[in-house]
Amino acid sequence: MPNVIYQSIPLQQISLSDSIQLRKHFSAHDFVLIKYLNLSNPVIAYLNSTNDTTVKLLAKQKMIEQYMLFESELNAIAAELDCNGERIDKLAGYIDGINTNKQTRLTVASILLGAVTTVTATTVNNKKLNNGLSIAGGLGTAALGFMTLNPKGKKVRMTLQRNMLESIWYQNNNAQIYPSSIWGIISEKNFSNSVNLSLVETTRQRWLQYGLDDKKDSSLEKLYFRDGGIFAAEELHDLANMHNELQATIRSIQQDMRSLMLRITSINLIPELPSKGKKRH
Repeated sequence: MPNVIYQSIPLQQISLSDSIQLRKHFSAHDFVLIKYLNLSNPVIAYLNSTNDTTVKLLAKQKMIEQYMLFESELNAIAAELDCNGERIDKLAGYIDGINTNKQTRLTVASILLGAVTTVTATTVNNKKLNNGLSIAGGLGTAALGFMTLNPKGKKVRMTLQRNMLESIWYQNNNAQIYPSSIWGIISEKNFSNSVNLSLVETTRQRWLQYGLDDKKDSSLEKLYFRDGGIFAAEELHDLANMHNELQATIRSIQQDMRSLMLRITSINLIPELPSKGKKRH
């Protein structure tokens, strides 16, 4: 959990004329990034300053500043998701270790009890006593066997004070977990490869594969997306996987950012400066 609350970068409004001009040069996917990275003003300055190298260089510097500012927000969220996923996975591994040791002890006890019962049956001559010992040994072995089949094992209580999955599941940023720039990008349908679904929606759909459903206030919904509760090891592994999946989705935006910058460069917005001693015609 971060020591400070993230302060979102205020988003600038793009005028209709600027929007039309930008869409002539950039795809709907790139336009989403320009919008939420606050790149519209410097990019428009590039496009409108055909011969003023100073204006272009200033615009270039402003673009780099906005890029780095957004990247810091992106890295902060990704790092928090990574930290949470790693912490939860280690706790799940610890519970797995306890359960494994318990299973081993129960299996050994079951084998020993079975062996003792067999030996006793062959050495005790009293038929009634023999039958009683055999029955008791059989029941004991069966009981231990059922105990080793317990799929849940030990559980642990864990409270989620800042649940980063909540906003994705409920598809709102009311808790202000995510900066407005990141939330805007992952909520835009035009940014996702599945044009009809945003990254928030596609991520939520993947989580439904963890035995979840859309039933409101279900036990798993409260466990994973509210304040936490009592987790089995398997549930902790699922929770860690969801954090890791979301982290990968957030980090993938960096590839789109690099693609946008390459697109801007390909427009050749900054002309090559003339060499000394040469005249420009």
